[in-house]
Amino acid sequence: MEKSIKLKRIFVAVQFALLIALSVIAYIKFGKEILGFINDEARFKAWLDGYKAFGAVIFVGIRAFQTVIKIIPAEPLEIAAGYVYGTAGGGALCLLGSVLGSLVILALTRTFGKRLIDWVVPGKTLEKYALLNDEKKLIRTLFIIYLIPSTPKDIITYLSGFLKIKPVKFMLITSIARIPSIITSTLCGAQLGNGNVKLAAAVFIGTLAAGVIGMALYESGEKKRKKKCAKSLAA
Repeated sequence: MEKSIKLKRIFVAVQFALLIALSVIAYIKFGKEILGFINDEARFKAWLDGYKAFGAVIFVGIRAFQTVIKIIPAEPLEIAAGYVYGTAGGGALCLLGSVLGSLVILALTRTFGKRLIDWVVPGKTLEKYALLNDEKKLIRTLFIIYLIPSTPKDIITYLSGFLKIKPVKFMLITSIARIPSIITSTLCGAQLGNGNVKLAAAVFIGTLAAGVIGMALYESGEKKRKKKCAKSLAA
């Protein structure tokens, strides 16, 4: 039995290693080119404008794809959305794309994720983690993670299948929490589109600073949480 569990864990580890390797290869082969295209906001706008009203649908599809497949980071796409569609319009399209992409991730994790985690970590072990079983703490933690700029939001979404929270509640909480981060990025893009480079730079630097501070707080909170979990497991 113990040998079987070890083999399953090795199998899962190999799968994750292959997934990471494929992601790196995809970024090198396609990601840099895609990112360069998106970072050239004027060119990206001209390309979307060529599809007229259907351009917004294409953008939402790109955003959803970016949420599911992490070839490029979210922020450049959000800035480009602000440049093309303005602060509110770009923010709405980004949020819609994120929601659609997150729904795909939820479907995948709910279908395959639970089986995978059962292979790697026994159910009784997971039950010892207080955070996973305390819905109020879990909701508060999720809201903070998705509220702070630059945290690994979409990666956290992949873990949603293992959390004791209803999909509807998870989507509602995380979607609301995403809004400030998205709006600051689209505001930056909108100001670039208006030629207000100084304000765009100020918004970008402010968002970057908030992201750095947020990540520091997030990492500090993670360390504290891990210590508590270790104590809980040792008890």
